Amino acid sequence: MSDLESVISNSTDVREVKRAVAVKMVEEGLKSVNACKVLKVSAAFVSKWKIVYENKGAECLRSGYKGSKGYLSKSQKVEIIKYLEKQEHLSVEELRDYIEKNYGILYKSKQSYYDLLNAGGFSWHKSQKKNPGKDWEKVLLKREEIKKNKRA
Repeated sequence: MSDLESVISNSTDVREVKRAVAVKMVEEGLKSVNACKVLKVSAAFVSKWKIVYENKGAECLRSGYKGSKGYLSKSQKVEIIKYLEKQEHLSVEELRDYIEKNYGILYKSKQSYYDLLNAGGFSWHKSQKKNPGKDWEKVLLKREEIKKNKRA
């Protein structure tokens, strides 16, 4: 029973806690139907995790998913972000080519490139930090004109 308590008190994953609580309720004599109502889960959920606990122990109630290892190391990501910070503008395709040339990595999804652009201060919607066509003198003149028209 202390193994269940350990999962309940030490886990940060709600799914793991719910599994352990369901098993504990049944182990302490609560009917499966009542455990289902309290936890808002199905009878199959309670039955499945009780069997897993009985056969393999409390550690098997924990989630097995750990994610995959990233293609780039932390130091490589830092290098790419430094590179991005030096750029005035950069497209997703240009970033993809840079990473493939220098690191030999080609991501399947563009999301990885968007995340890197975001970390480097770019928006993936518009991969320029500033609008090169904006004439600040014209903008200031237009603002003054708008202020004069409001006063009149």
